[in-house]
Amino acid sequence: MEQTVAKLGPYEFPEFTLLESVALGQRIAREFAGEVSRHGLARSLGMAERGGAFAARVGALRMWAIASGRSRLRVTRDGLRAGNPLSPQEAESARRSLAASVPLFLEITKRLGGEPFDDARLAVLLEELTGADRNDVKARLAVVSRVFSEARPLLPAPSQAAGQGTHEEEQPDEDTRGAAVAHAGGRQGLSAAALAGPVALSSAPSESLRPTPGRLHIVLPDGVLSLSETVANLDAALTVLWAHRQIVAARHAEQSGAAPVGPGPDFVLRNRAPRPQGAGSRTGDD
Repeated sequence: MEQTVAKLGPYEFPEFTLLESVALGQRIAREFAGEVSRHGLARSLGMAERGGAFAARVGALRMWAIASGRSRLRVTRDGLRAGNPLSPQEAESARRSLAASVPLFLEITKRLGGEPFDDARLAVLLEELTGADRNDVKARLAVVSRVFSEARPLLPAPSQAAGQGTHEEEQPDEDTRGAAVAHAGGRQGLSAAALAGPVALSSAPSESLRPTPGRLHIVLPDGVLSLSETVANLDAALTVLWAHRQIVAARHAEQSGAAPVGPGPDFVLRNRAPRPQGAGSRTGDD
């Protein structure tokens, strides 16, 4: 039975910091190809599956939006980007997005503004925000202070926290995030249902594809992932490719008993701009 998560009034909060939880998400991505059962994760951590400590670890993963699911935990797109970034900028972007996943911390940030705080002031804020009893606040204060203090530099400025949920950065096509997570989370590949809408998984053979200006096509064993060419969609495509690499790596490890060494899987990207007149010929698949 699922253990009760840490709460103050109506607000849940993680008992592990963002960085601690990102590290656990990174471990799930590397050791379990992005998806693991609760039982498997508890065994890997040497913890009791029904114990409160393990429930707190899993609860933090979900509250930070690093993983989703209950009986099986799947690392999210931002969880993958934070734990296995392609650049320091991507790591910071993903961690900022994850940090804004806890409503209680957003509310505290709005109340504090840019001012420093100590535990006495934080305790008063928690009583006012949550309506919790003073003794309950006192019992939870040290944990809230530690976890919030680490996340605070990554949280949106107070003027932005009120409008949290409307992201300034470019958003990917509808369901692109879901597609990346679905692929990261499963060993069965991308499902057509998860890729409905502008992002489509087609079973058409790659030979029949034609380069389309403004669209990106990725040939996967399950079919062809097709999406419009935007920066956000390129980020999502890279996440899908990384997740598939983890799946292939896990399969090779199972077969050989050792992790494979070398480049990731061979993908064909079909979104080539027309070559300039007089350009030399290129080798490889077209």
